[in-house]
Amino acid sequence: MALPEYPLARIFPSDNYNDRPPETVPNAIVLHATVGESGPSLNWLANPVSGVSVHYLVDRDGSVYQMVDEVQRAWHAGPSFYNNLSDWNNFSIGIEMVNRNDGVDPYDPRMVAATRKLCAYLVRRYAVTPDMIVTHAMISGAITGKSDPRNFPLQEFIMSVAAEIPEEIRTAAWMAIGISFNPDAAIQRRAKELNLGRPVTNELRTVVQGVRWAFQGFEGGILACEEGNWANVRKMNWM
Repeated sequence: MALPEYPLARIFPSDNYNDRPPETVPNAIVLHATVGESGPSLNWLANPVSGVSVHYLVDRDGSVYQMVDEVQRAWHAGPSFYNNLSDWNNFSIGIEMVNRNDGVDPYDPRMVAATRKLCAYLVRRYAVTPDMIVTHAMISGAITGKSDPRNFPLQEFIMSVAAEIPEEIRTAAWMAIGISFNPDAAIQRRAKELNLGRPVTNELRTVVQGVRWAFQGFEGGILACEEGNWANVRKMNWM
């Protein structure tokens, strides 16, 4: 790997990979927590003895490292089953976030912002749909007990990723079809109450883990609520 595929990444290569199944294109993103800090984690993921790897690692300060080509099958998911799909290494891209995964260590906002931009790039490149952005715990927890990334607010993160995607290239899968328009304009009303400024996106719809959400970006933040639950519009914390 001479240059990173993601322009903002640095190269820290790992030889722990193999070929994806024939004609398989990535269509999923799996989020992980390293448990250790970036230096030891990068070294371990590049060590042939470890038998593990990941496509990208995002450090606390927002630095992004690419370790395996996206076309290759990195070894991050392990035994896995979710959404009626097994062996998620075959079709997913793995992203490690530096965090102790103890439920106490906070996710640095710089790291979250960098991970969001990386995921937006992957969504645009591979048309990844919201239900295919998952955590390691979701796909492997029932099999291996994996819990990472513990306490990461996935639904809010997915909607913040969606807000990064230009409307003209956002796939239809990112907006639910046939949902009635919100006649009360609750999101816009709440934005005025919070003094969030002008809207920067339309009011959008997406499905996350089987739940339909409405959300909209404003100059001062993103507001979201479950579809139909207009009395509970809230500002997302992950900007």
